[in-house]
Amino acid sequence: MAFDLAGLSAYTDELSFELISKAVLTTDLMENINVRTGLSAGTVAINLMDGDLNVSDRSCGFTPSGDINFTQVDITIVDKQIKMTVCPNDLREYYLSQQMSPSAVAGGEEVPFETVIADYYIKKIKNYNEGFLINGDGSVNGIKAQVTAANGANVPSTPVAWTPTNAVAQALDIYDEIGDAVMDRDDLIMVMSPANYRTLTRALVAANLYHYNSVDGNEITFLPGTNVKLIKSSGLVGSDYVFAGPAEFVVAGTGLTDDMSSFAMMYDPYEDIVKVRAYWRLGVAVHQIDQFATNGL
Repeated sequence: MAFDLAGLSAYTDELSFELISKAVLTTDLMENINVRTGLSAGTVAINLMDGDLNVSDRSCGFTPSGDINFTQVDITIVDKQIKMTVCPNDLREYYLSQQMSPSAVAGGEEVPFETVIADYYIKKIKNYNEGFLINGDGSVNGIKAQVTAANGANVPSTPVAWTPTNAVAQALDIYDEIGDAVMDRDDLIMVMSPANYRTLTRALVAANLYHYNSVDGNEITFLPGTNVKLIKSSGLVGSDYVFAGPAEFVVAGTGLTDDMSSFAMMYDPYEDIVKVRAYWRLGVAVHQIDQFATNGL
């Protein structure tokens, strides 16, 4: 039974105010990386091309030199789901007079606040996906396990946890370690926890760096003096880990366009319950990790 009513008291007016869902931390990493839709579960290869350009003095004849190299980075995409059942009749003694049908037969397929409940769980799924991108799930590695010094990412010489007195310097140290080959790209991002984002905000205010033209209202869009966009991720709550690099090189694979990516609430008249189910698929891979920087914390 999915409804937990222990927090309600019978015979009390519980609905003078509308149902308010508890807050869910929603951040926007998915909106800032390379999302590929329409992919099947399993292993999908990201094809990469590189080339050697060998320049020599001009001469007669044709002596070829150099190669075009093709490599692959695999992205593992897994299917995920939630399945719940809720019994509308469990709510009758609490919500009958204001939200539910007075009939004992008709209207059983209705659950009060279905829009609020659906919207809330969609937000919860998005929150889970953000954590999946950063931390992975089971045998599937997330960004945090991929963008590491061991895999070739660049690490500043003295990374430490951020405080209001060192956050600007620490962020700039990470920025300086981004690969030279991508430094002038317009999609550079630096991803951190919401706590580190707030710490950096305080540090920028204390250093009088909050007046840069790149600031939009009260949001810090770019690290002042750089071309790197600051992104906070709920997947890094409680972590000091920070990474930076081209957003296009972080690839999230998902279905979305097929039947395996859906959310629905449906009434089963034979069992007299409302079933809630969601299917989706997700995977993440980072390529050209040597162009990324991280503090490795």
